[in-house]
Amino acid sequence: MEQLGLSVNTELLPVAEPAPEPRGNVTEVILPPGQVENFQLLLPMLTQLNQERRWLAWIDPPQELVSKWQTMHGIVASELLVLRSSRDYSAFELAERALGAGTCHAVVMWTTRLSNRDFGALEQASARGQSHGVILRCR
Repeated sequence: MEQLGLSVNTELLPVAEPAPEPRGNVTEVILPPGQVENFQLLLPMLTQLNQERRWLAWIDPPQELVSKWQTMHGIVASELLVLRSSRDYSAFELAERALGAGTCHAVVMWTTRLSNRDFGALEQASARGQSHGVILRCR
């Protein structure tokens, strides 16, 4: 069998650029003291996040907000996942897992504080799971 010799000039081939790192999508909303249950501010935003028809995860929401949400019309309550932190899993750990899993369109976490390192970890998880994160905290 005869082999054909091929010569390729690699100097003319374009060099493939490395794919850019996917960017996370995490938004932090800082509320004035006593406004963590501000229905007029939060409900329109949360309703919009619920339109994607994928899971919407709430982590440690105020109970009053959950009750108000359940009584509203046009809300897809069956696609709302309410998670509560515990000794075994902090709110941060729950948010990181939910964002990274890719099963939630958005993950909304209520918290009192979040370090820059933790915020960066949530952005990375958001990129992995192609989910949007919203952090709500009071000043």
